[in-house]
Amino acid sequence: MKTRGVAAAICAALLLAGCTKTAVVEDPAAAAASEAAKARESVPTTVPSSTPPQPVTAPPQPASLTKHKIYGAGRMTARCPEPKIEPSSLATVRAYYAASVTCLNKAWEPTIRSAGFAFTPPKLIVVIGQSPDSPCDVSDSYGYYCGDTIYLDAQSDLDRYREDPEWAFGWAAFLIAHEYGHHIQAITGISKAFGERALKLNGVDLALEESRRFELQASCFAGVYFGANRDFRPGWAELFAEVVESTGDPRYDHGNAKNHARWANAGFRTANPSACNTFAAPSAQVS
Repeated sequence: MKTRGVAAAICAALLLAGCTKTAVVEDPAAAAASEAAKARESVPTTVPSSTPPQPVTAPPQPASLTKHKIYGAGRMTARCPEPKIEPSSLATVRAYYAASVTCLNKAWEPTIRSAGFAFTPPKLIVVIGQSPDSPCDVSDSYGYYCGDTIYLDAQSDLDRYREDPEWAFGWAAFLIAHEYGHHIQAITGISKAFGERALKLNGVDLALEESRRFELQASCFAGVYFGANRDFRPGWAELFAEVVESTGDPRYDHGNAKNHARWANAGFRTANPSACNTFAAPSAQVS
């Protein structure tokens, strides 16, 4: 799940260090689609100076993130079984994800409205064998959220389905719910607040931590949906746990496997967005 978490943080913090997505200043939410590595590679590993480096501390988290209204929206209700569509072609992968988004819309709309926000559904674009083309300039990703659209490359789904159909279904279900979590962040103003805070961060490590908070929250939101929808498929609780524990984080922008499972499972256990306040969590819980 190469989602957009790091760009708004990294690009904002390192604006003069080679991040070309200038939209981060004017549109932090859209800027969240860039790649962590591109920003990291543009930062010098050493800085010629005789002065010892000073510890870098992050400014306090704003109430717009730590006390957001979504946390008080209450327990979600959802009854939508897994789409009975085998992801064996581009057309069927598209159909599977489209049906999934329809279910996610039905579940999230009452929650969003109860928190006091207008609800708008995301758009969905699914291609095959290439990184989906979007305004966010993501060149090596099979799934991400940009603006108001979820972009997916069906090739990974086809490959997984040939190797292990059950795992393919589990991964696809979680992937679309995670990307949908970024849509929730966007339409409730979390993405905007996240991007604005990123402008105040000094250093790539702080930017990466902020990205992890953003990404782990999206996974927690995915857990909320599935916790409310536990009859999604037979044996879903066990498969869900396996999927959320299997993630890696080589770029340190999404959270390690332990913490990813912590937040996704917190959402699953409670079916309540109140479990997803990653922005108020200590650093150790978002590493």
